[in-house]
Amino acid sequence: MYKSWIYIDTPVWNNEFSYQERIALWSTAKIFVTNLIQWTISDLEVGSEIVFEEVNAGKLVSCKGLKEFIQTTYKGIPTYIFDNHNHALFFRYRHTQKLLTSFVWKEEEWANVDGRFKPFKVIHIDQHADTKPNINSFNGQHTSPHEVLSFTNYGCNVGNFLTSAKDAWIVEEVIQIRSQHALHTMEKLDFQEYNYIIDIDVDFWESKSKEEIESDFETIRTLFNNACLITIATSPYFFDQKKAIELIQKLL
Repeated sequence: MYKSWIYIDTPVWNNEFSYQERIALWSTAKIFVTNLIQWTISDLEVGSEIVFEEVNAGKLVSCKGLKEFIQTTYKGIPTYIFDNHNHALFFRYRHTQKLLTSFVWKEEEWANVDGRFKPFKVIHIDQHADTKPNINSFNGQHTSPHEVLSFTNYGCNVGNFLTSAKDAWIVEEVIQIRSQHALHTMEKLDFQEYNYIIDIDVDFWESKSKEEIESDFETIRTLFNNACLITIATSPYFFDQKKAIELIQKLL
């Protein structure tokens, strides 16, 4: 999925934010969703299309995102890198479904000590909770990948995609890491009982020093060692995209 790019020009998903106000400021009121390629982090690049747009203090703020989303691996762990954070919903769905279907022949890897499949928890490292209510919903157990992709692009946004994932039973629990203190004082994780997804928004490091960032990276790399999936958002509205790419390349 994400085999080809699309434009969204109706007031849905992330394009719903300040839609009429943007039109009044002469915006085309459309945003771009790029395609996904299997490549490496060295090929991350800022694109030329507007992927997020808002009105701030009466001024139009048009944000460019990634030229392409990247699917890669980090020490064998599937890793997805994208711009707007709600895209994590689809990649999370696709990966959890793959693990569920492979459980029969990889039982020792995805099962707990009693042989039961380990449910999914998300470690959400972000400035924002992303758990606002969403009037739209879907059933993660009885929905096709195409329908989930459509929901990701038209039924949720950067502020409520985690709510949607929990409501659809894609993930059981979200561990919110909203500060450096929370990151460095995390309780010991029970990797015998849960499959962990590490989910990062680079705006977590807005206004942080190089020393603070490197300290955080050391902790996160330790978490990566026991993760089943890594998802990283470059967060165009909240973070400079060139700097985001530099941080991701350094982290990985």
